[in-house]
Amino acid sequence: MKKIAFVSTNDTTQWAGSEELWSQTAIKMATQGFTIGANVKGWKQTPKKIQELERLSCYIGRRWYDKNIIGKLTFKVFKHKLFLEWLNKFKPDFVVISLGYSYEDKGWMEACLRRNIPYAIIIHAVAEKYWPSDEFAAFAAKGYVSAEKCFFVSQRNLELTVKQLAIELNNAKIVRNPYNVSYNVAPSWPKDEGVLKLACVGRLEPGSKGQDILFEVLRSQKWKSRPIEVTLFGEGSHRNTLKRLKDLWKLDNVKFGGFVDNVEAIWADHHALILPSRYEGLPLAVVEAMLCGRLCIVTDVAGNTELVEDNINGFVAMAPKAECLDDAMERAWQRRESWYEIGKEAYVSVREVIPQDPIDKFVRELKLLLD
Repeated sequence: MKKIAFVSTNDTTQWAGSEELWSQTAIKMATQGFTIGANVKGWKQTPKKIQELERLSCYIGRRWYDKNIIGKLTFKVFKHKLFLEWLNKFKPDFVVISLGYSYEDKGWMEACLRRNIPYAIIIHAVAEKYWPSDEFAAFAAKGYVSAEKCFFVSQRNLELTVKQLAIELNNAKIVRNPYNVSYNVAPSWPKDEGVLKLACVGRLEPGSKGQDILFEVLRSQKWKSRPIEVTLFGEGSHRNTLKRLKDLWKLDNVKFGGFVDNVEAIWADHHALILPSRYEGLPLAVVEAMLCGRLCIVTDVAGNTELVEDNINGFVAMAPKAECLDDAMERAWQRRESWYEIGKEAYVSVREVIPQDPIDKFVRELKLLLD
């Protein structure tokens, strides 16, 4: 069996939706007899999936550093110590590089090319507002074109990357992330308590998830006077700021639900997902809500509209702006008596796009590259 290295470039948060695809794939391939290595940023508390890889005797490399204090002059030293030495020790036959954001790579592709190690990349989030400089675009383009495969989690992000790098990516393919609910889940509709309950599921990071946009809409008297309740599920580096903003704007109908392991429990008690993201990949929160038969109110970014069809199985804001989100929410409100039926449409349509076992499909894709 071959030696496969998985590299996660994520160094901003201990765990995120972008970490599920590579880690679950690594775990599955380890149980199938492959020798697996994983290189991740070190955190004080080891994430559960990394613990599972360790129990399977995988070769784990941790990057212990603070990215905010590494200057340009010292980064080459860090890169050699953290990237190249680990590759030299593990000596993989193939490398899978998971990019939480499209341009996070700081040398892994280059290191593989110099060692003639074939590699594939997974690209999760891509943002309209973050364009690479000419120099970095050329660097990224070389790495993307040289990959055995570039796996994108949404078609929209593939198209945006082609535009930003101004290259054709004939080696690109769309894959789907795993989700945290049963494929056959069928939660009952929440009890009628006279209040419509919306869940905003995602890390507390307004720069990407746009909770501030939602707050700006909810501060209007129109929404304050309506029987709705919004609960933010998740943790993140902006929790305290969002709590202060809630108090500042007197958003009494906003709650903080923290991180919840049991996603199905969220949808047993909530009628709809609201996700005002500024950029995304293909959000697990949308997939999971739809699998549970809940409608989604989302912004028209990344892969959202590959699942959510406006006014059919959900509602789409044209842009991540307060006035656009307000329009989508208003249209949803006017059809609130039909939310159950719209959720049923979401339940059916999502299964036409999302496979029952995304990990099994991705493992098969990688095995084709190993032949």
